[in-house]
Amino acid sequence: MNRVHKLITSFAAFAAFTVCASSPAMARPAYSCKRDKVVDVPMQFTASVVGGRVELSASGGSDKSGWIAPSNNGAWKVFDATGLPVTRFTESLMTFAASDVMKEANVEGLLPGTYTIEFTTIDLCGNQGKSQRSVTVGAPAYESTPPVIADLQVVTLSYMGATAYTLYFTATDNSGIRRVRVEADGSVLADYSYFNGTSYRWWTEFFPGDSTMTAFEGPTFQVGYDNALKGKCGVRVIAEDVSGNQVVQNASFCLP
Repeated sequence: MNRVHKLITSFAAFAAFTVCASSPAMARPAYSCKRDKVVDVPMQFTASVVGGRVELSASGGSDKSGWIAPSNNGAWKVFDATGLPVTRFTESLMTFAASDVMKEANVEGLLPGTYTIEFTTIDLCGNQGKSQRSVTVGAPAYESTPPVIADLQVVTLSYMGATAYTLYFTATDNSGIRRVRVEADGSVLADYSYFNGTSYRWWTEFFPGDSTMTAFEGPTFQVGYDNALKGKCGVRVIAEDVSGNQVVQNASFCLP
């Protein structure tokens, strides 16, 4: 299955950031929430440090309402050693055709130190349950393997009769992506920097069950561009990992 083809037929990759979800209880009127004020057993998770990346995986949990899922508003939160919030995934409400998407998440950009990671689940009535884990992030060991850039192409997004173009590609690395720069005919379209204490890179594992790939699934980048750049050639993506290894990917197409 070509994951990109799941993306190009849907605008959900962007709309998911801003569309407010209806309460799940509204979809199941047979269950009464009048006396249900707590999640019975919140979902738990594991946290593994792989290079400069923290990989998170949630499972389990149960509730008498018969429904439990990751929160659709900041399911994953990270706090530093003083208890101050550092980052979360995501910053706004989102909806998915399949709620299981948020069970597997990854974050890059955390500086060396000790953090508390919190995961929030909700039940059918909107009650929240939280679980926490402490994790220590060290300086990633040096390695000489450069990042890998794949699937660089232009895709079409469609929503309610409107269409737009965006550059799409994936960027992965064993130790963690530090920077990604996107250019077209010498113009900078985007310049992403991580591991600076202020910027973080979140994504979930790919979940095929909802039949639609969103912007949150996989280590993907989707970069829009102005109309003034249409027709420009010389698309180039530069990725650098936390060890300083770089890779450059050039594309032969022009921007439509």
